[in-house]
Amino acid sequence: MKFSASSLSFVGNDMKKLKKLDKEIGIEIFYEFASEDLWRHLLDECMEGREGGFSIHSPFFYADICYSPEKELIEELRAPFALYHRFNGSFYVLHSQGLGRLPENESERAALRERVIGRIERIAGVCADEGVTLAVENLFGGIGPLFDQQQYITLFDRVKNVRALLDVGHAVIGRYDISQVQRALGERLIGYHIHDNDGVHDQHRRAMNGSGSIDWSQFCRDLREYTPEASLVLEYAQAEPADYKTDMDKFKALTEAGV
Repeated sequence: MKFSASSLSFVGNDMKKLKKLDKEIGIEIFYEFASEDLWRHLLDECMEGREGGFSIHSPFFYADICYSPEKELIEELRAPFALYHRFNGSFYVLHSQGLGRLPENESERAALRERVIGRIERIAGVCADEGVTLAVENLFGGIGPLFDQQQYITLFDRVKNVRALLDVGHAVIGRYDISQVQRALGERLIGYHIHDNDGVHDQHRRAMNGSGSIDWSQFCRDLREYTPEASLVLEYAQAEPADYKTDMDKFKALTEAGV
């Protein structure tokens, strides 16, 4: 079982706290939240002697897979590849929808889904050419995600050379059945974004602290059965380095117990 900590908790002046993470825990960075120069110097220190892996969350504020001009979109998404290779990246996370408003009309939404699928196919081709493992993440929206549960699963039937990354907090808000997605995608699931919420708001709370809506016992049973090689990226809005070690140990114990 592999664990990483997202840089989300450490944005700004706390970024150097990444160095204090337990060496067993890898690091996933939100690339656009710092400069390339900062990441390079900081990660040189952070990754030295680290047993855990490295992954990158792709840009999304100004790289909207739904609405950005495609040429500009692909150039924005290519920008982190040098860092990916410098630190032997395991996967590169791409949102399956942007931050722009989604259409309410289903025919318009269906057309937009087709556009996004085509773009994912082309981005996947670029990633394959450059030795980058692409993982597509589920999102949610105010009127529902662009890809509902079945549409998200079907995406990986249509686009063969990508992996899935299931954000469990987004899944709850988007009304996904997490267990069904784990069973359906199996080894195509390369990783998870782990955080909890109230079922309505994307709060990125710590897992297993008694204040969320996810059944972590069921999740860990299905993790053990269907996706035992997947990485768990703890993506918390607020946490200290020691909290990640605490939560990693909880997940290990719960998964090994199989209860």
